[in-house]
Amino acid sequence: MMSWSWFTPPVIAGGFVVFSLLFIGGLLQIRRVFHRQQESARQQLRSLDKELNKTSKQLLEVRSVVVGLGQRVSEQKDIIAHLNERLIELEHDDNDGRMYSRASKMVKLGADLDELISECELPKAEAELMMSLQNKLAGKETIPPLTSDPDEEVERRTVSRRPPRKYR
Repeated sequence: MMSWSWFTPPVIAGGFVVFSLLFIGGLLQIRRVFHRQQESARQQLRSLDKELNKTSKQLLEVRSVVVGLGQRVSEQKDIIAHLNERLIELEHDDNDGRMYSRASKMVKLGADLDELISECELPKAEAELMMSLQNKLAGKETIPPLTSDPDEEVERRTVSRRPPRKYR
């Protein structure tokens, strides 16, 4: 059988001390691991906090850009609406231009005065002017030459009408 004689109080006390030291060592080891994990978690928290602040600033910048773009889009919509209104006005106003363009084409194709008056709804004086202009452009009528200095032409006319002066 087994002898219990080696279980004397100094051996038991020694065993208790060894067990206590191992237990305390294990607790210290667990505490070190816990502190390392805690420090790692703090570093991650600081890093995430910095990232959150950075992202918040970027979000504010994006919001301000979006607000600015929204204002620009609104301004552009107003400009487009104004341009559309102006285009419609010009389309209505340009009917006269189209009428004169049509009359010019008709004269080139050989239309007479009555056709211009009836088809283009031009007054007789305007129809005559159109025909005269087109004929001059086509070379059918001559254009009188212009003088280089209109004042010179006026002086020449007035000088020839005055009687010569007699000097004493």
